[in-house]
Amino acid sequence: MVKIGIIGAGVIGLSSALRIIETLPEAEVEVLADKFSPFTTTDVSGGFWEPHLLGDTPEVKIKEWSNKTFDHMVHLATTDCAKYTGACYVSGYQINDCINKQLPFWTEKVKNLRVMNEDELKQYDSTFGFFYTTVMLEPRLYLQWLMKRVQRKGGRLKKRKVDKIEDIVDDYDIIINCCGVGAQSFINDKTVKPVRGQVMRVIAPWIKHFFISVKEDEIGYILPSANFVVCGGTEYFDDWNSDADTKDRDTIWKTCVNYEPSLSEAKFDSDAVGFRPFRPSVRLEVEKVKIKDRNKPIIHNYGHGGSGVTLHWGCAEEVANMVKRMCDKQISSKL
Repeated sequence: MVKIGIIGAGVIGLSSALRIIETLPEAEVEVLADKFSPFTTTDVSGGFWEPHLLGDTPEVKIKEWSNKTFDHMVHLATTDCAKYTGACYVSGYQINDCINKQLPFWTEKVKNLRVMNEDELKQYDSTFGFFYTTVMLEPRLYLQWLMKRVQRKGGRLKKRKVDKIEDIVDDYDIIINCCGVGAQSFINDKTVKPVRGQVMRVIAPWIKHFFISVKEDEIGYILPSANFVVCGGTEYFDDWNSDADTKDRDTIWKTCVNYEPSLSEAKFDSDAVGFRPFRPSVRLEVEKVKIKDRNKPIIHNYGHGGSGVTLHWGCAEEVANMVKRMCDKQISSKL
């Protein structure tokens, strides 16, 4: 029986664990992390499907991973899983004055896409924007759903801080690195940088449409989820401040209320700060590392920038297929 250790319990690590178990039910899978939900970066995210902050990751790979994730989230939103994951369709507007009035490539996948008309653009004081329907989920609910499914199918969750691969090299046949921004220290990848994001969650059940503003000097978004409206946000590169900043909160609130005045009557729930794991491109590959005179296969699955939720299921499927090929090769070599 192959023993697999997965480092990291955000949406990337847990989805990788679940897809491996579903692909190789006989595998012994263990997820190790010093933090589980509600203390992960995924918990902070809005749970919104849209590729973002992916550096030079090839467009073909972004499409492959994000399209498979979109289909997975649609399945969650249209079955009894919706209650337990908060998955749902959501429609709204995005104004974008930075892209030369061209639709982003990922809009090929969304539904009900159309360019905003003059009256709509005037309302938001913009020159270009589009309306569309996408999918989203409630991150905390979804992480709980993933953890329960992993455990129900025989996987184990273990609270443990792993500082370096050498600490667990003797415990597993295959190691999966899903530690996000932690890869900076875990495998000494200095190309990984935190992109600090701060959001507010408010209670405003009358907000039914999302709104996103992407401008040269402004990033603002209003995302109505199952239980909250998520208002954001910030993008500070290489910033490790984990405390909610009052100035940032005021800026977020001012921006969001400017675009949606009815938010002024919303009830504040909470602030949250997370660190998006940005690198020049997503790293999803197998590496053979020599540790303690042994060649140990490590599958890297990290560096998803602001797109952990958007890419997670497609990346998890690729990881599961990598593991299966390794196991099939090992079996055939013994015949």
